[in-house]
Amino acid sequence: MTERSYRYRQVKFNLKEEEYAKLESLAKEIGTTPAALAKKIVLEHLGLDESVTLIERVRTLEERYERMAKELGRIEKDLAYVIRVIRAKRGSV
Repeated sequence: MTERSYRYRQVKFNLKEEEYAKLESLAKEIGTTPAALAKKIVLEHLGLDESVTLIERVRTLEERYERMAKELGRIEKDLAYVIRVIRAKRGSV
């Protein structure tokens, strides 16, 4: 019997529910599937993926998140100030 030669090999592994949920969430954020993301992570780890690394994409997303969180905090403070001013004016009328 001859041994079949595969050009590609399949890798399977299991994740806990919360691990898969994180993988799925990140995959949605970057516009891919969990399976494609898992493959990309493995290829990057092996140094075989020449596209923008996942780590770079995650870092960029984290930086955007931090900027948005700071801006939202500033907006919340401004809104609280406006509410105080309006309440003060209503109380003095």
